[in-house]
Amino acid sequence: MAAKNPTGECDPAPFKVHLMTRAERVMRVRSGPVRAFSTRDEAVRFASRQLGGNYAVYHKHKKIWPAP
Repeated sequence: MAAKNPTGECDPAPFKVHLMTRAERVMRVRSGPVRAFSTRDEAVRFASRQLGGNYAVYHKHKKIWPAP
């Protein structure tokens, strides 16, 4: 089942990559999504290749990468 956005439509890219700063990691909050992907593999591949920051992949408000 596809994720729904606030308007009730299906979200074509339910996997979101967020940049996690040190303060956000400590407080367990996240910024707005940096990129959105339609598949988990694409999102994890993008996040794992980024340099100079800590990235996390979320699906429907659940952190899926790196392992929680």
